[in-house]
Amino acid sequence: MTGDMLETRLILYRLLAALYHYPMSEETLEALRSLDWQENGGAAEALREAQSALDAPLSAAMLERLNVEMTRLMEGPGVTPAIPYASYHLHGQQLMGPSAQAVRRLYLEWGVAPEQGAIPPDHLSLELGFLSFLAEQTLEDDKREDALRASLVFLREHLLPWLPQFCAALETSAREPFFGALSRLTRQVAAADELWLHESLSGQLIELS
Repeated sequence: MTGDMLETRLILYRLLAALYHYPMSEETLEALRSLDWQENGGAAEALREAQSALDAPLSAAMLERLNVEMTRLMEGPGVTPAIPYASYHLHGQQLMGPSAQAVRRLYLEWGVAPEQGAIPPDHLSLELGFLSFLAEQTLEDDKREDALRASLVFLREHLLPWLPQFCAALETSAREPFFGALSRLTRQVAAADELWLHESLSGQLIELS
């Protein structure tokens, strides 16, 4: 397991968490556009697609347009095409269901529970943010294995069971090409990371090489 991969996981999850936090900021979009990920495969291709959908340089008009579209897609009012909450997809369109309580307990175990009264704990931005927190823990030798194992469990038990459904809704409903690319990037990163974690932990490749 290389240090580069551990750093890359942190960068990607931190960036994805910020991209699903409303409103998106100019700083976040510039960070996305400037990310140089020299890899092949679906995730890297989706990243380049998302980057190409942004103005160069990023204009205030585009930032406003993307946030308006983000509101329509994920925030409401009215019919919301892509609901970014696990409970909605896993518990019959219910909000603050068992999934929300389960992830909140897990956040508490790691000392990173979101503030009460903020967005529900199973919001996509918070679940991705938790994965970025775990990715940061893997940079410390004494926490690496526990954080890697927790990441794999979290992906399998909490994020991946609903992420494909959400991403499909986002992609089919998006009027801005950027959000279609973002949905593919999110899905590809999570799927690739689940495979990488499984292979790394199965081989006990915990030490940096």
